[in-house]
Amino acid sequence: MSTVDGTENGFFTFYREYAHTAIHTVTATALTAFGLLTFVHWSFVILAIAVYVLPPIYLYLSRDGEAPTPVGAENETGEPASASDPTDAEPADNEPIVAGGQSAESSEPAATETAPSGSENRDSVTENTSRSEESTAEPSVSDSPSGAAAATPEQSEGDGADADGSRTTGERKGTASAEFPDRSESDRAESDEADDKTNRDDKTESGDETDENGERDEAGETSEERREQERREHVEAQAPEASEEPEESEEIKTDDGSEGTGAAEIGAPAQAEWSEIDSPTNETLFDAVAVGKNAYAAGENGVLLAREDGWEIALDHGPAAESTTLRGVDGTRDGNAVWVAGDSGVLGRYDPETGRHTDHSAPDGITDNWTDLAVAGAAGEERISLVNGSGQVLFGEYNESAVEWDEPVKPGSGSSMSAIEFIDESTGYCCDTNSGVYEISSREFERIGIDDGGSFTALAAADETVCVTDDDGTVQRFDGTIWTPLRAAENALSAIDSDSKAWIAVGAGGKIYEQRGDSWESVDTSIETNLHGVATGATPVAVGDEGIILERS
Repeated sequence: MSTVDGTENGFFTFYREYAHTAIHTVTATALTAFGLLTFVHWSFVILAIAVYVLPPIYLYLSRDGEAPTPVGAENETGEPASASDPTDAEPADNEPIVAGGQSAESSEPAATETAPSGSENRDSVTENTSRSEESTAEPSVSDSPSGAAAATPEQSEGDGADADGSRTTGERKGTASAEFPDRSESDRAESDEADDKTNRDDKTESGDETDENGERDEAGETSEERREQERREHVEAQAPEASEEPEESEEIKTDDGSEGTGAAEIGAPAQAEWSEIDSPTNETLFDAVAVGKNAYAAGENGVLLAREDGWEIALDHGPAAESTTLRGVDGTRDGNAVWVAGDSGVLGRYDPETGRHTDHSAPDGITDNWTDLAVAGAAGEERISLVNGSGQVLFGEYNESAVEWDEPVKPGSGSSMSAIEFIDESTGYCCDTNSGVYEISSREFERIGIDDGGSFTALAAADETVCVTDDDGTVQRFDGTIWTPLRAAENALSAIDSDSKAWIAVGAGGKIYEQRGDSWESVDTSIETNLHGVATGATPVAVGDEGIILERS
């Protein structure tokens, strides 16, 4: 007989019975699910607490003052069991306990130990209730088909369950559909199969003949083989076939047709190809420059091409409208101004935004052929550098509409200057046809090579590296200390360019050469047209005879 007075019909007794119901299991599962969603939004915390707390409060308040009735619990006759009529008898030793706190033989609710005092009994009730909540809220990975979570050994010591807190296999099968009517047959089959695997592993390790939970069936005999056969038949009848996973040593074909193991290796990208682009002109193009995503090319009869969405003619007769051949083209660092220079001292400025151009030919009265030019700075305050066949270098500063020119200088012996380039507003390099290479710093010249060089045809500079091309196909490379010659072609190279990432040179017969590592390699272009100009950038471009334009993809 219970010694608890005043609490027999209280909330703790009600909750103890409520904790064994399917409703409590559903609310605990919902609590866990909404709890996991709190990383999406904090409001799921409120929803999780509400779905777990409100149902028992509602059921408790709606019982109209009567003694609490275990929700969902039934006795052998199918009538609800009375909470005020618990059985004090303890289960016999070794008697298995089934779901709902009933023994295997009597199916009567299992009673907790009677406490000698009211306070101790209340502590026991609270402890049992807490263990029930933990068991439901934190299901084990190896849940039984009935959906009830296995209790820990510490939990089972207080409620009369087995050492691992599990229930008999027969009872699990009998209560699965009753407690979870919406659970699919395939889910139960997969769970049975998982239990079967766990059973075999436990049996191998322990060496005894008990089932996976350390229990014997109701007949007191081990029926492992019989249950295993039943499960296999059940799985074969209803469970979908398990997908086959590739073995770790499975061979995988790579992009190049070779075989490998494990994950497929990503092949190196294919070598870039140079393709011919439709050109709006048949005039020979001598130079090209890339400015941002745009590019420009200049050539015979004063033609200037601009590539924006496609290649178009920007100037068709030169800046002086005299169809004078243009030899060089360069742009400001912001791409808002493009300068061209050529024969008979022709010089002009083109505005890509407006499409207008201005003529600045014969600067400082010089009408020699300009062989190349370089532009530094931003539009509106650019600095222009020109070289000609007389070995002169001319510097000028553009201010709004006019250019202020310095006196021309000859840094070398007077041999024809072939190329000039600046890497910033004050530092640049130029070369001539008599083995001379000069570093320019604040418009002061210093010869840096080359004693045994030949006739240099082109120059490119990137950071602290300078390369010049010789008329025998050699590329001389300067790293700030020494010059290193590398053979790139058998014939003279007409142009070279670099953007610090790639070095490209062009020559006769449609030949294009790219530096890879410490060597230069020829690239097949499938054309035989002579190339005179090249520009690196977002899309490298090469230009030559008959208006030929090649772009690298």
